[in-house]
Amino acid sequence: MRYEAPLDSALVDELMDLWLPIFEDGIDLTREALLGEEVPHSTITVYTRRIAGKLAGACLVASSPALPGLGGLGEVATTSDARRTGIATALTQQALGDFEEHGGRALFLGTVNPAAARIYHRLGWRKLAGANLMLNVLNRESPEEFIVDYFRRIRGETVSVRAPSPADRAPIIPLLVAPHDWQALDFNTGMMSIRYAVQDSCLGLYRRYAAIASDGRGAWFCADTDKGHVLGLSTARLDAKGGCRVDGFTHSYHADAWQALIQAAIRWGVENGATHVYADVSVEDEEKRSKFESVGLSDAGSGDPFDLSGRQVGTRRLQLT
Repeated sequence: MRYEAPLDSALVDELMDLWLPIFEDGIDLTREALLGEEVPHSTITVYTRRIAGKLAGACLVASSPALPGLGGLGEVATTSDARRTGIATALTQQALGDFEEHGGRALFLGTVNPAAARIYHRLGWRKLAGANLMLNVLNRESPEEFIVDYFRRIRGETVSVRAPSPADRAPIIPLLVAPHDWQALDFNTGMMSIRYAVQDSCLGLYRRYAAIASDGRGAWFCADTDKGHVLGLSTARLDAKGGCRVDGFTHSYHADAWQALIQAAIRWGVENGATHVYADVSVEDEEKRSKFESVGLSDAGSGDPFDLSGRQVGTRRLQLT
């Protein structure tokens, strides 16, 4: 069966009973999103199979009405007695076919399960370098070709900075799984470039950014085109001492948008009573340090080191003067 949010609450209860014991780190979409909280910003489609009337398997696809060519497949799961019955494969095939029928071009998924990855590979998905993500490009481009072409096609388009919405769940994925020169893309979210660290998340990337603002002590911002292509992200987060740490990055083709993104984060911190605004930068990200200095932050000493794929790397703290 195929369902589109808003879903009936009884079905959502069944889905949660299936998914939550399997996905111990939590599912990528909230119960509220399945009940329709994100309509019309996000399109969430759920696919199910039943055995003798009981839910035996399910998966979902999340996309944006503004950018239907991009999507994320998630929460592919079956009950224990439905494994090795072909239900997961059938669900995935249905989701992929439906996605293509509705204008889909590239469908991402994340998996660390080698057995599942083999099934996805047979269905057309290919692993993305530097990530435990796979991408099914329906014209059979490789994931790397798609990412390069995706940003090349929109190079030079007008970019604006705005508050995010659930419409950004799928569009932030290409940005976050593209290889960036900076090691640390955003310390507030723990986001590193796939050049230096493996990215394990797909639809969960939006959840990581949304968590910044979930308790009212943070905010995040998007730089995007009029058609919804996300080209940069920034964050602001109040700390326990009253300060506000800001961070952010853009795709290299749209580096000019970085300053506006960071200024939005700085503004949020000042307006929310931060005693000081600062950024932490890897000692090896010299270009990023220079960009922060260009918007008025200056060296305030050493910061805490961070782990980068098993290597301890130092940081410098820069503070708004």
